[in-house]
Amino acid sequence: MDILPEREILKRKGLIFFIARSISNWGYKNLTKAHVEFSKDILDLKEKNSVFLYSGLHRSLWETTGMLSAMDSIKLPIPLVGMGDNLIKGKLFVTLVKNASTFIVKRGNTRREIVSSAKELKRNMYSFMAYGRDVLLFPEGTRTNIPKTGKYGGFFPTSFDALLEYEKDKVANIINITGQHRFNSYIIPFNCDYSIVREDKELVGIDNNTPRTLKVWDSLKMLKHIKDVYISFGEPFKVAENLEKNRKEIAVIIREKCLDLVKILPVNIVGKALVESLDENKYDTISVHKKIETILKRLSVFSEKFRGFPDNLTPENIYSLICKSNPDFESPSPDKRLLYKLYSDYINHYLS
Repeated sequence: MDILPEREILKRKGLIFFIARSISNWGYKNLTKAHVEFSKDILDLKEKNSVFLYSGLHRSLWETTGMLSAMDSIKLPIPLVGMGDNLIKGKLFVTLVKNASTFIVKRGNTRREIVSSAKELKRNMYSFMAYGRDVLLFPEGTRTNIPKTGKYGGFFPTSFDALLEYEKDKVANIINITGQHRFNSYIIPFNCDYSIVREDKELVGIDNNTPRTLKVWDSLKMLKHIKDVYISFGEPFKVAENLEKNRKEIAVIIREKCLDLVKILPVNIVGKALVESLDENKYDTISVHKKIETILKRLSVFSEKFRGFPDNLTPENIYSLICKSNPDFESPSPDKRLLYKLYSDYINHYLS
């Protein structure tokens, strides 16, 4: 493959990267209650000439910076981050994110544009792997699958295709890059679960005043308290051991691994209870409590995925916990049904 020359590989500009990293890490430590779960195997592999593609489900813009701070906190190298060009607006912000080593993924409207964008992404991914640069991507491509369809979307296979070709070229001994090392490429599935999604009302169309793209000011606003967030890294997937699979097969496998990382939070259960109560025109607290009890029983087989529940696990305590942290759940309203459904649908694959 015709790869990028080393001079075109993204370089972090010292001062800009230092400022962005410092602000992001401060917000992560002081404004967010983050809980990180990961396998020590990931850290061990970084000591063994490995390069990672982090692939995750996409729920919030917070992940694009919050995940980097989570990695920094557990001593993982900070990867390059792919972001859609529809999210980054303004010449100043585009310059800043590039200098902080974010690369832009073009969103095509026509078939020709989509094909061109895929080719560019594949070339970039292959090049990053060849030069040993870790990458973080959201192969789902959008945050809107859950609010629009009630389920997570499929993973686009382009980035996985680049890793397959890179590993096959190593086997065929046809890679010849000055200063290039033969890295072992791995895909690391990850997932973020939120007690409050920063742009939840925007995603369901309740709050039309919230910016739908990232600008400098909106990026700073992401540092506000989002309460508990649960960050999970899955087991490394070694690409070289799966060369018999094609890119679409790997995309399906990684998506399933990401889905298996999804945690069940109190807000998800209460959201489901409120949706069912509203659909039955039952607004009273007792009805909501009964719904919570029923949903808990349905999910009992997945109890190892429960996070953030009170020690005295009762429907009353769960509902009280959510009402204190999020007033939108305290007085059920048909106008907020889509908001409740959003949180319910994040765990839909466990309930179907």
